[in-house]
Amino acid sequence: MANEKPLEGKIAIVTGASRGIGRAIALRLAQDGATIVLAARTAEDLSKVVAEIKANGGQATSVAMDLRIADAPATLVKAAIDAHGAIDIVVNNAGATKRGDFLELTDADFLDGFALKFFGAVRLTRAAWPYLKARRGSVLSIIGIGGRTPGAEFTIGGAVNGACLSFVKALTDIGI
Repeated sequence: MANEKPLEGKIAIVTGASRGIGRAIALRLAQDGATIVLAARTAEDLSKVVAEIKANGGQATSVAMDLRIADAPATLVKAAIDAHGAIDIVVNNAGATKRGDFLELTDADFLDGFALKFFGAVRLTRAAWPYLKARRGSVLSIIGIGGRTPGAEFTIGGAVNGACLSFVKALTDIGI
């Protein structure tokens, strides 16, 4: 019989975990036995996901933070290490970008999109790297199809997702 909890004993950080894809990923990882450290901006939404995981017999904690802030990813890694002593999995999922007509999108709109999704993932991966390496861990990045097939209404998202694709490719070349 296959192990019903293949991730038992693993510690996973999931960003953008308060709803949508991030929530679903966190719930599934917990179902498979991982202890989850959830991160998103809204503490109230995070507490609902933590409660749901615990109600189903899983283990979870959360850290409400804005990954656009440069030191937030290091704070998240520290919280995971302080609480659990290790990190095995990082899921870079946070990051929605503004849609709209390119000529109406501002530099601030572009900076915001890159700050959350791209730089949040880069900084979190960098901060978690030593812990992931020590346990032969993994980084998973949720990247929208717009990185390969951008559209006129998705100018920022396409650019950010394209950068994320390049970043992930670089990580595979250096062994994570």
